[in-house]
Amino acid sequence: MRVYLDNAATTPIAPEVTKAITEVLANDFGNPSSTHFYGRHVKAHIENSRRNIAKHINCSPSEIVFTSGGTEADNMALTSSICNLGIKRIITSSIEHHAVGHTAEFLHEQGRVKLDIVNIDEKGHVDLLHLEQLLSSNQKTLVSLMHANNEIGNLLPIEKVSKLCAKYNALFHCDTVQTIAHLPIDVKKTPFDFLVCSAHKFHGPKGVGFLYVNKKINITPLIHG
Repeated sequence: MRVYLDNAATTPIAPEVTKAITEVLANDFGNPSSTHFYGRHVKAHIENSRRNIAKHINCSPSEIVFTSGGTEADNMALTSSICNLGIKRIITSSIEHHAVGHTAEFLHEQGRVKLDIVNIDEKGHVDLLHLEQLLSSNQKTLVSLMHANNEIGNLLPIEKVSKLCAKYNALFHCDTVQTIAHLPIDVKKTPFDFLVCSAHKFHGPKGVGFLYVNKKINITPLIHG
């Protein structure tokens, strides 16, 4: 008998999710951009989903941007912060997911952004004193740190990091892929500029996720048309 014990990597789809997806695929084929009944019906499904998600993290539905998953959402946050928000530096750690680490390195190698790596202690926790030292230089900065590490499971003190970012006028991007369905997240209580979700981490399908974008900032689409 085989036993699956790798839910941190991905989870099996819940039966009720499979049922809902199958029904929509079979019956709701309309283009949500169309104005006829079939299009409006599908559009309603999408917007109801957006509202339900927004309710769970206490944000406005307009702040939810659907993506193909966590990797696209992470890439969108980092790239858009440079293209649209004037970010000149990214602060991240050496133990981030590749969706963040490799993206930050790529943007740095292209000469588009300065990259600083915050210190990590022997247990994988971010050195908040070092983070504040880095932030004190007052460059236009994006801090990109994950909520829970996907390999060792340590948690970032998001309230403290959020306050440090606010103190130094830095943007805060948090990869919450491992936590968003398991720990309470309230973007009104703990301000973020970006946070990330991937459905396959909590019994949803692969290829579905979202990026939360705080309404105080404006970014443009990565894909046009």
